[in-house]
Amino acid sequence: MWRITKKYIMPLLLVALCLCFPSVGFCSESQMYTISETELTTLQNHLDALEANNETLKAILSESNEDLTIALDALMKSQNELATLKMQLQQAKNDAESAKNSLAIANEELRKASQSFKAYEKERDKVEGRLRNQRNIWEVLCLVAVGVAITK
Repeated sequence: MWRITKKYIMPLLLVALCLCFPSVGFCSESQMYTISETELTTLQNHLDALEANNETLKAILSESNEDLTIALDALMKSQNELATLKMQLQQAKNDAESAKNSLAIANEELRKASQSFKAYEKERDKVEGRLRNQRNIWEVLCLVAVGVAITK
């Protein structure tokens, strides 16, 4: 029968492959459509309406972009003010902490001064008591000396 050699196998496979697939032109055939004048007018009206809507939407978008730009500017300004207020708040906290420390130091010094004053008052009371006792003793001695002098 037929003997197919190796050198003929490849060309035969290529020919078979080409026959299996349809031609490129076969796939790209387009169909023809017919349209009436009323349908064409309707389509044109829809196209005009869509174009008008598109222009309206473009105007609204432009206005929205302007509003967005204004809002972004306001947001940036608010963020800058917020940063400034945060710095001022931090400074106020630092000042309050400094004042708190100064008050604590002043209270401690006041407590020490109060203790010192109380100690001074105790010492003064002791000295006054001693002086009063000495005066009383001297008065008694003077009275005794006067009494002795009168009796002689």
